[in-house]
Amino acid sequence: MSGTTPIRLTYLLLGVASFVALWGLLGCKPHKYRRASDKEVYEIIDDRSELALGKRMQHSIDTAYSERTPDDILGDEIIQDRNRTDANRTLTLTDTLNLAVKTNRTYQFNREKLYLQALALTNTRNQFAFRLKSVELDVGLNRSSEGSEKTVSNANITAEKLLRAGGSISTSLVNDLVLYFDGTPKIPSITLSLTQPLLRGAGSDIATEVLTQAERNVVYEIRDFTHFRNEFALEIFEDYLNLLQLGQSMRLSYTNYQNRIFFRQEVDARAEGGLAAEFEAKQALQSEYTAKLSYVGTVNSYRNSLDNLKQKLALPLNTNLKLDFKVLDDLRDMGLPEMPLDEISGYRLALDNRLDLMNVIDRFEDSKRKVKVAKSDLLPGLSIVADAALRDQFYSSFQADSIETKAGLKLNLPFDRLSERNAYRSSLIAFERQLRTLSTELDKVLDGLRSDLRNLSRQRQNYFTQLEARKNAEENLEATRQRLRLGFPGVRTRDVITAQDALLQSQLSVLGAGLEHHKTRLKLLKDMGTLNTTQDEFWLKNIGIPEQQPQPGQLPQPLEEVIPPEQILGQ
Repeated sequence: MSGTTPIRLTYLLLGVASFVALWGLLGCKPHKYRRASDKEVYEIIDDRSELALGKRMQHSIDTAYSERTPDDILGDEIIQDRNRTDANRTLTLTDTLNLAVKTNRTYQFNREKLYLQALALTNTRNQFAFRLKSVELDVGLNRSSEGSEKTVSNANITAEKLLRAGGSISTSLVNDLVLYFDGTPKIPSITLSLTQPLLRGAGSDIATEVLTQAERNVVYEIRDFTHFRNEFALEIFEDYLNLLQLGQSMRLSYTNYQNRIFFRQEVDARAEGGLAAEFEAKQALQSEYTAKLSYVGTVNSYRNSLDNLKQKLALPLNTNLKLDFKVLDDLRDMGLPEMPLDEISGYRLALDNRLDLMNVIDRFEDSKRKVKVAKSDLLPGLSIVADAALRDQFYSSFQADSIETKAGLKLNLPFDRLSERNAYRSSLIAFERQLRTLSTELDKVLDGLRSDLRNLSRQRQNYFTQLEARKNAEENLEATRQRLRLGFPGVRTRDVITAQDALLQSQLSVLGAGLEHHKTRLKLLKDMGTLNTTQDEFWLKNIGIPEQQPQPGQLPQPLEEVIPPEQILGQ
């Protein structure tokens, strides 16, 4: 009796400790799970981004609401936030890009998409870790109609681990807890099982395919997110540039409107002095109305586009937002830099640097592995099975040689292979589809580069041509005004109005041509995968393009001769 008391006391303490541990587990606060999840996921993203990109990404999905519980965030708060009126706010292009990264809803969605992909990897990794599969504690009391009572209690703990060679190992502990307290202490029944396939499912490349794919999916998502980040920055840049262009157009339209007022007053004075007909005064007045309507339309377009930008930045629409027009001066001072590229060199750069293209290439390799896995599933099932068990042993009569062991081969010869056959055939079709996808993407890349280079050449010629056209329009307007004032025969008020329209159009065309060239230049850099939007003022740099050294004695020829159609058509 005295020999069993310490043992009972020991297991009583173990039972209490288990209860305390269970209570602590149940009482663990949710935010601790969140921090643990973030720590593991961010480590995965940092490690994989260093391998894929050469630098750690320092990823985070936290927002202004992340530290608050959902119950604390009320709908009224969101409504008031979106309806608030902010004071005057000036955003430079750099400020706009930084704010967009923090607040844009689509950007946050893609940021969370990367997080969720890494989170899915933790699930897959856990399958290959030695983990508790189940823990069951069953305690009860049975009472018969005669009044007798009987305690019913047992514990069952099962742990399992998948092996990279394709097998699995599991262990389970089962015990009758009643005997620890009411009877002779009993050693838990322990069972250790090992299964190792030899044919179907054998081999580390087959067994760990799900883990391999999960790891690669994280890398794909990192590349996709980085590619999206460049596209997103370029999109914000173009939106900002379009707004600046609209702003400048608004200024030109207003100047044109003021010039029309001045010209109408001049024609009215000439008509009163008998130097112009009344219908000419009406033409000048109509031209003034047209200029006014054009200016009002430009103001409306600017305000609508500005509201669109506010929505992208998640700013309240009542924010009084002002932009920095110095960007236009910087781009004008930069000029139209040469792009010393042809389609072949640009294509080679794209093959080395385009992250989205790397994903297509790697997914092509994934489809090859899927065929190999599906082919393995056609094999019969042959596995080595081994068990070792210790059951029904008491501390008072323990016998080490009573451990049961067994080993053998397990053969599975299912005659129905329809699903495996179909899966194998589907994997071959998927492989050929991925092959076609790769070919299509390669063609798209080359086609996009060819188009970018042609557009750059066209826009460059367009810009210099528009410069000459603007100069000619300015001279023509001034000459027409002087002829009208001097009373040259055949020169009418309509001629001055036409010259004014031509000047406004040439001014707008020069502005648009220069900005379109810079947009296409950055698009070309993006299509080659050399655009780095994390660099300060990336829009003023030719990232990844060697500097062109001008040859001595050679001056740039902005206006080139046009190519006859026979030379293009080959006829």
